[in-house]
Amino acid sequence: MKNHLKLANRISILIVMFFLSCSLKNSENTPNITSDSETIENKALAYDLNDPKDQLLIFEKIQGDLSGKMTFSYSEGRVFGIRPDRPDSLNVFGKEIFRYSGCGMKIMRLLDNGNVETKSKGWLLYRDPETGEFLSEMTNPYTGELVEVPAFRAGIRGGIMTPRGPEVDASFTMESTAIGAPLNLVFTKMGNKMHITRHAFTKWFESKSQTWRTEMTLDTYDIDIKYLYDKSYTHIPSEYHWTSETSWLSLLKMAETPGHMIWTSSGSNFYNKIDLPDDFIAATEAKQPDIFGEELKWDENEK
Repeated sequence: MKNHLKLANRISILIVMFFLSCSLKNSENTPNITSDSETIENKALAYDLNDPKDQLLIFEKIQGDLSGKMTFSYSEGRVFGIRPDRPDSLNVFGKEIFRYSGCGMKIMRLLDNGNVETKSKGWLLYRDPETGEFLSEMTNPYTGELVEVPAFRAGIRGGIMTPRGPEVDASFTMESTAIGAPLNLVFTKMGNKMHITRHAFTKWFESKSQTWRTEMTLDTYDIDIKYLYDKSYTHIPSEYHWTSETSWLSLLKMAETPGHMIWTSSGSNFYNKIDLPDDFIAATEAKQPDIFGEELKWDENEK
């Protein structure tokens, strides 16, 4: 997911974390490992879960495919408004403002120094919370004002991930607790599953409103623990969920209104465009007709 971040500049972070994740379907690199629980329990993990370098490998393999194959990250999300100053009316205290569908396309590669480089592009389309219709404008449920909700293009285009955090290639100024620090993934073993979480606090300067915006994000991944017993695989399938708290999206024109927004999304990664929902492909080609055709590739003199 992610105040035009997950939408305008906000979504950029949404896609840096949002549009940055999920589980791959039809994976040609999914390991064929026995699911026998007794066999799994007797194995030793191939990764040191406390080592920032190993955390980096796990995290990036969840995000995409280190073999360099292009992946499509698709997410469905819901966005709510919260007015803590109005506890007298639950209808005002909380409202679902809109839903959205987003996608990120990326290629990744493991560099000689152990860092991971990514090139990506991402976009988001707003949807009506009741009909699911893709929107170009909507009525703000708090103000009753009709506002434009144009298709969003992410400002983050990729970068290099290191054991000390990302070197982000973004089109706007941002600061984050995720930058200049290890991932600090939190691992919780649950039977044959590993539950993984990561949080960050971020702020960025939105050029349209000329203001600083803030956001808290929580990424959650659930994977089969069997994928942690062999480092040779370039992808780790996962179930992905993302939650964020942020200030009002600037297009809602509610900067002076007390409260904030809650974003949530769930998604997966795919290797093929045809695996994306048909209605999303059609809406994207109508609203962002060039995006699927824009090639992602490495510069010849890189690496």
